[in-house]
Amino acid sequence: MRIGSHRSAAGGVGNAIRSATKLGLDCVQLFTANQRQWKPRQPSREECLDWVQALRAAGWDKPHDHRVVSHNSYLVNLASPDALARNKSIALQRSELERCEMLGIGLCVMHPGAHLGQKRSPKESNNLNAQPSPEELAGIQRLAASLNQLHADLPGYKVITCLENTVGAGTTLGYNFNQLAATRDRVDEADRISFCIDTCHAVAAGYRMDTTKDAQTTLKLIKKYLGLEQVRVIHANDSQFACGSRKDRHAHILGGACGAACFHAITNLKLWKNIPMILETPKEGLCQGRDWDLENADRLRWAMKNKSVWPPHKPNLGAGWSIQNIPVLAVLLAVLQIVINTGCKTRTLDQIRGETPGETIYMPNSVATPSAQEAAQLSVANQFMDIGNYDNALNIFQEILQENPKLPEAWVGVGRAQSQKQDWTQAESAFSNAAELDSENFEAQFGRGKALQILNRLVDAIRAYHRALLVRPDDFDANLNMATAYLQLDEARSAIVFAEKSVKLKPDSGVARINLGVAYELSGKSDLAIQQYELAAELMEPTPQLLTNLLNAYAQSKRYREAVNAALLLVKLAPNANSFERLGWAYFRVKNYERSLWAYREAVRLDPKHWPAWNGVGVNLLNEWLIGGKVDENLQASSKSAFQRSILQNPEQPKVNKLIKAYKL
Repeated sequence: MRIGSHRSAAGGVGNAIRSATKLGLDCVQLFTANQRQWKPRQPSREECLDWVQALRAAGWDKPHDHRVVSHNSYLVNLASPDALARNKSIALQRSELERCEMLGIGLCVMHPGAHLGQKRSPKESNNLNAQPSPEELAGIQRLAASLNQLHADLPGYKVITCLENTVGAGTTLGYNFNQLAATRDRVDEADRISFCIDTCHAVAAGYRMDTTKDAQTTLKLIKKYLGLEQVRVIHANDSQFACGSRKDRHAHILGGACGAACFHAITNLKLWKNIPMILETPKEGLCQGRDWDLENADRLRWAMKNKSVWPPHKPNLGAGWSIQNIPVLAVLLAVLQIVINTGCKTRTLDQIRGETPGETIYMPNSVATPSAQEAAQLSVANQFMDIGNYDNALNIFQEILQENPKLPEAWVGVGRAQSQKQDWTQAESAFSNAAELDSENFEAQFGRGKALQILNRLVDAIRAYHRALLVRPDDFDANLNMATAYLQLDEARSAIVFAEKSVKLKPDSGVARINLGVAYELSGKSDLAIQQYELAAELMEPTPQLLTNLLNAYAQSKRYREAVNAALLLVKLAPNANSFERLGWAYFRVKNYERSLWAYREAVRLDPKHWPAWNGVGVNLLNEWLIGGKVDENLQASSKSAFQRSILQNPEQPKVNKLIKAYKL
């Protein structure tokens, strides 16, 4: 069984391979270019050479080994009824296939797209054995014609396009297996088309797999419609939502609705033994000190041997920020606190996160307008809002809705009032009602996005912000909050687009520049991050979070002298254990060991449980003992004691334990 993961190619496509092999994975999936640009650049000659070196170093350079999988851009919709949009998608997919051929990538996963016509009724779409509707059939024919054009444009290409099954939300194609089969049947060079099966998508679309019988039934349907041998890639993802939910939300393996039987079945199928099983599970934070990809890979291996419930110990399946993330998180939370102002035809979900191109959430509808009496009541309620009397305002908005529950302005008013009362669940519900009634109501979409963001439903928040930006693309707060939400999802490259836009809209906003700095820093662009942080410090009173991020960016660029200056300012502004620990680290990097030891000792004096500072004390004392020729036994003992204090607070420190053993402390 080959287990891999979707890894970032930031800094060069070869980095995705290195990232995967560093974790001990067997294969990798990557975006070969920026997946959110219509005209992405092709890899340079240097990047191609680096790619080849990375392949050889990993031992993945054998022809037809298929250790590497490309995923195409979410923007592509080859089934679109709009000829211009479809041609644009064909051009983008052509560039993807050209990159794959250039890099020797043999498999390219692609979502089938969306027909963008009349949706099927829930009853019709729940019949997974049903033949395509006329609208779906037309979309499939456009998809096949687009693939035929690509094959004609790129004769002799060896890369195989793997059509991926979808959850079936909106008007997306490919939610049942016979639609995927119907597409391949209509392609002239059918040997250039295969399939990718996503377990989360299958279950969310309605294929049960949580029992042995159901899992085998689903595999038989795949065999019947697609052929097991035509499945070239597996996306091994669990589903946050129940079977048939039509919601594309991935969960950690054995932490969702798919069930152990699902993963037991797919990992024991002999025909799939040597195809890449790619994890697209959440990557944020760590699981008990380990990378989540390693944890999920272990769970897949466990499922291969077991089909019962996951073992009694239940590790936290949610997200968690590591200690290294804390400064960034603090900045993000500060941004959220600052941006509490006010929120169509909607943007497609694939352009937001991981869904097939073309899904439309709201359909245009007639919007109720307030009567003269309702307008007067709304005016009074808004006056109460202006003077901070939110309870009276809320009562008036609710009175209006008792008589006319289809008035968007009243629902927006309820949402605004509940936001001021910090009841974000009620606020989100109210804004959602308003958005359903009037999809082009900016306040409804933006307000819902903000509420969802504070409730930590970040993917849904991003969708709402996208809809808000369709109404007001140049709204500063919507762009700023969108960037922040992407940063909270650890999608820095996506965040950059909106962070740059918010800075362009308000160049004198320190908060916007902090956001952009965080996005640059997490993307490895430390020098650009430093520029933004320094400008933010000029535009606003420096905060501990800003100085901490500036210090970290200086460290990333190896500008250690400047890191010391930032740390000194940080200590002045916030004389706590964290600040002194950062100062100790900066002094150590400039080899001022005396001041480094002093700063670390100040940190543990302020907080005896601050284990990183105890490590700093231990390293400085160990360093002094080594420089002195290992003569002073007191230094050796003191170093050992400091490390032991650190281990006492945080036992999961393999590097520290290795250090203790190496120097026999």
